[in-house]
Amino acid sequence: MNKQMKRSIQKAFEAPQPNQQEKTRFLKTFPQPEISMWKFILTQATYLQKWTLLFSVLLLFPALTGAYHFEKNTLWIVSAFVPFLGLLAVTENARSMVYGMNEFEMSTRFSLRSVILARMEVLGVLDLLILCFLIPLCCIGNDFSLFQTGIYLLVPYLLTVTTGLWITRRFHSREAIYGCMSVAVLISGANMGLHLIADFVYQSSYISWWFVLSVLLVGKMIYETYCTIKQTEELAWNL
Repeated sequence: MNKQMKRSIQKAFEAPQPNQQEKTRFLKTFPQPEISMWKFILTQATYLQKWTLLFSVLLLFPALTGAYHFEKNTLWIVSAFVPFLGLLAVTENARSMVYGMNEFEMSTRFSLRSVILARMEVLGVLDLLILCFLIPLCCIGNDFSLFQTGIYLLVPYLLTVTTGLWITRRFHSREAIYGCMSVAVLISGANMGLHLIADFVYQSSYISWWFVLSVLLVGKMIYETYCTIKQTEELAWNL
């Protein structure tokens, strides 16, 4: 290779000057196709594990079966499965951190915070749609109103999600998954036990306490979500 060709190649691939203006100009020369927020969220939805989505939808099966065969006991059967709906959402959201993939995701075009928020939105909308379908089914054969039924299903779900977020925020290993599973099993068992041992708490006179509890859990879930997002920012800063 002659010297003139070497100089031509060197000139063609010349690096920019080491200053911010040249850096910005150089980066703008690379094509970066724009992507809308909705397309980004849908793209992140494709990265969710298929078995997570499948099991979430399969939780509708005990509700349909109970509504057809058991009627009055449908609510208690479904409420025992609802904590596992929250478990699937929490474990899927924390998958990258638990399995050590967060550093890889932080090197991509979009920030880790944006990725986590997108996944939370997808899983939250999915769970909301499933719960909206479950609540009318659980009203079949019961004397409870639609509002009461919704509260009785939301409380174990919110309790599982809130506790799961707290666990995954403090333990960044596979033990966090086992901890979330244990919590879901305990809440499911406690919910069934409460119905069998202390059925009086489901009387209409106690619905205001259930409502207050659900509001507190929603506030706590929002706080844990904020702390989780904040933790991803601190992780990115440290790295």
